Amino acid sequence: MALKFKAVFAQLQLKIISGQWPEGYKIPTEMELCEYFEVSRVTVRRALDGLVGQGYLTRTRGRGSYVQFKRSLLGIVPTSALREEPNGLYKILERRRLDATHIDEEEFGLPSDQGIQMVWHVRSLHFVGSMPTVLSDYYVSPLYGSFVADLGESGETPFIELMRQATQQECHFSGGRIGAIVVSSEVQQLLGTTGQAASLWCRGYCRLDDGTVVARCSKIFNGLVYEFAIEGGDDLRLV
Repeated sequence: MALKFKAVFAQLQLKIISGQWPEGYKIPTEMELCEYFEVSRVTVRRALDGLVGQGYLTRTRGRGSYVQFKRSLLGIVPTSALREEPNGLYKILERRRLDATHIDEEEFGLPSDQGIQMVWHVRSLHFVGSMPTVLSDYYVSPLYGSFVADLGESGETPFIELMRQATQQECHFSGGRIGAIVVSSEVQQLLGTTGQAASLWCRGYCRLDDGTVVARCSKIFNGLVYEFAIEGGDDLRLV
């Protein structure tokens, strides 16, 4: 059961840190998870308890489990200064359409009276030379579906710059959060790391100059390659 519990925990954790299940999202019930993973309720409950204990979920009797994933942040670089990765090659690993969550409907300003909307999920892996450095997940507003459909399978231009070119507006990463995590075996394989190494993780939104949210974004940085500088001097504070 221990191995099954760890496998369920890792897959649910990945859904959260990749942004597939955004903050505030109500996750499937215990029985639905049992059927999906083909495991016992004891195994699912142990995985969920672990996610609650590590701050990924909050559970309320009679209401269900919701994504929480909040951390206190100490002295991080201002999010406006967060830059894209250095020059390298971006390869698209996955491109598909998913049902929009109620969080997406609110953030993207989607009409709620037109049935289920579909967002685009784009997963890309960034390389510097032969070294995989950053795994990115973008959940893009359906208003920009044609932009996603036209993306090449690989290229040297980062997502935010491509969006600037497509909209003729500056595109910014905002509302960001940064943390350290030990990632799942799937992500370890993609980034070429091990379970003993922590990776840097961040999430936020891609916004245009006019305030339009075009995408939710989640990135996992190879902890063997990157470190973040702390800036701000007297302005550093807990938030």
